[in-house]
Amino acid sequence: MNIHIIGGGAVGLFFAAQWCEKHAVTLWTRTEQQAEMISRGGIRVLENHMENIYPVNSKKIESLYVEGDLVVVAVKQYHMKEVLPLLQNAAAQSVLFLQNGMSHLDFLEQVPHPHLYAASVEHGLAKIDGRTIQVNGRNKTNIGSLRSGTAGIIDQLQTGSFRFDWNENSYHMLIEKMAANAIINPLTALLKVKNGEIAENARFRAIAKDLSREFASVFSYKTAEDTFQSVLSICTKTADNESSMLKDMKAGNLTEIDAIVGVLLKTAEKNHRSVPAFQLLYNMIKGKENTPEFMSK
Repeated sequence: MNIHIIGGGAVGLFFAAQWCEKHAVTLWTRTEQQAEMISRGGIRVLENHMENIYPVNSKKIESLYVEGDLVVVAVKQYHMKEVLPLLQNAAAQSVLFLQNGMSHLDFLEQVPHPHLYAASVEHGLAKIDGRTIQVNGRNKTNIGSLRSGTAGIIDQLQTGSFRFDWNENSYHMLIEKMAANAIINPLTALLKVKNGEIAENARFRAIAKDLSREFASVFSYKTAEDTFQSVLSICTKTADNESSMLKDMKAGNLTEIDAIVGVLLKTAEKNHRSVPAFQLLYNMIKGKENTPEFMSK
């Protein structure tokens, strides 16, 4: 396949590295500097005390023109609006979205491609520099159809060590991922802790349980206890990881709070549900967002 990946973050780098030996891959980045770094030196993957280099062609996203089989959108939710015009002009049969949260679903009607997919990534990844990622835990990618997609795409995308699982209900798949993100991300960012501490600390665990109850009152296809146990399991499996929101807050960057908790708040309001704990988390993150001095206080 001819695959174009938009976004040079940890997920975009990882997917490009995993596919480059099987497919023709082009990675589109926001800066010329990163594109040159990748094209010159390849993508460097650190995993299990080993280092591997994967040669990948990379270009600056500003000059994006795509003719291929699949476009993979691996940018943060808050970059979707600027990527959308480029995506609309891409000559490709299929588009795969790799975002956290669910706000990217609002753009689907503006994406003209015949086959649309969404995925939920369960790998533990950390970006070290423009061409280097650390794999803290290799797991799987869940994928489902948003428009006219089929499970046959898995045979094309997965390799022996890069697993994909098909989900018949992509909406439920995204909600399940959002439950973990909505609880773990803001808590770890505000408490300044790694994921494992949410499960290990009794008081933090109690907060997560309260949030699970609120989440289940809005998205009721899973019980509060199932949601809570899923959150604990993820925290345990990724105990040494820093959440993406904690990393963003440390760097003084925008977070994906609107795409994750913001969507939950809007859905709760529409369905007349009270979610005071999530409203508190949302207001606290928004108040601290984009302030580099946050983590030094």
